[in-house]
Amino acid sequence: MFIARMSAVVAVIMLVSASPAAALGPFCGKGDKSFVGRYEMRGVPEVGSQLVIKKDGSFVFELAYGANDQYGKGCWTQTDRVIALFADNGRKISGDHTPDTRGFKGLVLMKSGRDLLWSIPGSRYTGRFKRF
Repeated sequence: MFIARMSAVVAVIMLVSASPAAALGPFCGKGDKSFVGRYEMRGVPEVGSQLVIKKDGSFVFELAYGANDQYGKGCWTQTDRVIALFADNGRKISGDHTPDTRGFKGLVLMKSGRDLLWSIPGSRYTGRFKRF
């Protein structure tokens, strides 16, 4: 009985480690799969950013602003009009993430038609991620 349980535990660990989204919890990868794709951000001067949302529940985020480059990856989830990007290194999202932020601490985006909007804290700008 003990060996059968240990085998089941090892199988679950192997399954979780095979999927980057699953490693962060059951909330990852749940959402509208029509948002899977490659996006480019527009509407914020001097900022270049791309986002890839993958069907396995993972994402890759890149941003360049002056001398500050950000790179993030992790998992995503979506509820109603909100899409949350959780960084690999945490299960919380920083509410004050901006292009000036060092590192990547997660983002919350709002659906707007086929686009994703990032209302940048402390700024009058809203980044619009458009699919390309």
